[in-house]
Amino acid sequence: MPQLDVIIGPKEHSFEVAEGENLLFEAISRSVMIPFNCTSARCGTCRVKVLAGGEHLNEVGDPEELRLGEEKVNDGFRLACQAYVYGDVKVEVPQPRLY
Repeated sequence: MPQLDVIIGPKEHSFEVAEGENLLFEAISRSVMIPFNCTSARCGTCRVKVLAGGEHLNEVGDPEELRLGEEKVNDGFRLACQAYVYGDVKVEVPQPRLY
């Protein structure tokens, strides 16, 4: 089974997921709280940066590219609600800027 690693701030959460499962739903089902509002690529709240294993995620779809923009997609960002895991993946949840 694929290994999913999710970094939120200083904590790293690691767990196995069944192949083809949704990244966001698998994380929140294990109390790894990736922020989200809609689960349908409309809000962009569940943005994550893929650190490793991007090739083990499904391809970026049109709604996801529209919400994130081509530059962010090229920089390795995905929407967790649109990402399905097919192998080992490591992502980081960007921390909001406080200024």
